[in-house]
Amino acid sequence: MERAVDPSGITVVRGRSVRLDVFAAAGDAKNVKLKDVVTGADRSPMSAGFMAWLREDSFAWTLDYYEFERGLEGTLEITVDGRSVRAHEGDVVFIPKGSKIVFGTPSSVRVFYVTHPASWAK
Repeated sequence: MERAVDPSGITVVRGRSVRLDVFAAAGDAKNVKLKDVVTGADRSPMSAGFMAWLREDSFAWTLDYYEFERGLEGTLEITVDGRSVRAHEGDVVFIPKGSKIVFGTPSSVRVFYVTHPASWAK
């Protein structure tokens, strides 16, 4: 991953250089890919990264943090309490802390996310 960090702390991550890793927490046999590109290690109270998956890799998740998703490719489908919300390329979704959802897609999806606090994975 290519990053440029100014002495001020301003950080640029070259999006095209980011290679996603398997996100094992999504569950066995799921091919969900994820990569945090800004974390608490960057002195940020938020984290940010990229995530992608296919229809067959949809997964249930409980958020112990706040999250924004921005659609980059495909359609993001979030199911909560039996209702589905869809977001497309360029759309932004806010997911409140404590939400119990299913991250899904009717085909494939790639998103950029921002979480607060940065320690979302703990």
